[in-house]
Amino acid sequence: MRRIRTAAALVVPVAAALLLAPSPALAHDVLTGSNPEDEATLETLPEEVVLTFNNAPMEGGSGSAIVVTGPDEETQYEDGELVFDGTDVSVGLAPLDQAGDYTIAFRVVSSDGHPIQETLTFTVTDEAIAEAAPEEPAEEEAPAENEAADEQAEEAPAEEAPAEEAGGSSSTMLIIGGVVVLAIIGLIAMLVTRMRNRPGSDS
Repeated sequence: MRRIRTAAALVVPVAAALLLAPSPALAHDVLTGSNPEDEATLETLPEEVVLTFNNAPMEGGSGSAIVVTGPDEETQYEDGELVFDGTDVSVGLAPLDQAGDYTIAFRVVSSDGHPIQETLTFTVTDEAIAEAAPEEPAEEEAPAENEAADEQAEEAPAEEAPAEEAGGSSSTMLIIGGVVVLAIIGLIAMLVTRMRNRPGSDS
């Protein structure tokens, strides 16, 4: 009988403790996950930051913000307005252009009206930056090669010009030489004729 009374006496305090204990719904909201994850090392550049909470934060709560700062601790990369989607709050990112540690600082208002603020980090590798860098189009090199070929083709006739000039000079020299030879022959013939016609010659 004493045991029954003792058990009954314990039921009342335990029940009261359960009733007075705060329910999960009354507890402050907390961050349950993020993308990128806290302290993650990324091989691919993210295009947005997504924060996930156990309850949906107050949409458009006063002072809500997500700020993403680069390795230089000055450049900010968040781009656009916050997007509230159930338990997720996200913001777009401008292209990340530095390798190193990035910081995500956020502040949102939980469903019970209390502010939630925290700081997360993630790391971007040199390979991720290099992979995202725009490549120079290969087509730009082709015109340069074509121009070089055209220049060589234009220079080719100029190289042949001296040969043509040499050929022309040789023909001119032959003609002049022939004229000189004929003149000499004519002069000799004239002298021979005069000598024969001189008085006292045997002819």
